[in-house]
Amino acid sequence: MENKELQDWMYENLLTRQEAMKITKQSKPAFDQSIRTGLIQPFFQKGEQRQMIRLYLKQDIEAYAARIAERQAKSRNSKN
Repeated sequence: MENKELQDWMYENLLTRQEAMKITKQSKPAFDQSIRTGLIQPFFQKGEQRQMIRLYLKQDIEAYAARIAERQAKSRNSKN
């Protein structure tokens, strides 16, 4: 894979924390909890503590967001 192809793939398929939080519609504490409990796992991780770089696979985050939405819909329906 050429560098340009790799860059294009990364741009289209990898997300920062902020981008992932926007898709999942989660607050920072909720997103952090999802990471701690293993519901979300970084696709790429490098560095230590505050210098840590984490990137998330877009399809994983979209699938997780769909599970959240489904769970919320079930919760709303059970209250009615």
